[in-house]
Amino acid sequence: MTLRRLAQAALALALACPVLAPAAPAWSAPVSTRAVIQPPLPVEDFPPQVERACHIWFDLGWPTNPRPVDFRLPGPEYIRGSNPYGNRSGDLPAGAPYHEYDVNPRPTPTTHRDAERLVRDEATARTWYTFDHYANFREISSGC
Repeated sequence: MTLRRLAQAALALALACPVLAPAAPAWSAPVSTRAVIQPPLPVEDFPPQVERACHIWFDLGWPTNPRPVDFRLPGPEYIRGSNPYGNRSGDLPAGAPYHEYDVNPRPTPTTHRDAERLVRDEATARTWYTFDHYANFREISSGC
């Protein structure tokens, strides 16, 4: 099999298999390398899983812990978060005590986590969504 045909077969498999294919955001994602995307938007303008995650974490009291914690949800599902986010890239405002939270629950604690996260400033409750594991952020202006 030629390299080109192998690449075509791999692409066809990735597109046919939702486990392998990356989830495309329902909202307009930027084409950039690192950015805080403007303007901030209300949670209703983000993909539906973001609003669900905001409700989950609100109901859990936006916990903060020194290490990531898996929280059991009804279903059963698990969602991980509450650990510090260091903002080492400096994309978010400096000096804030940030914590990260998964957006999508998983069926077991050992199931692989995806790239979607919420990052929340513990002091001000400002919250950002990243769909690509901290490469791009967009602030959630209300509803989270």
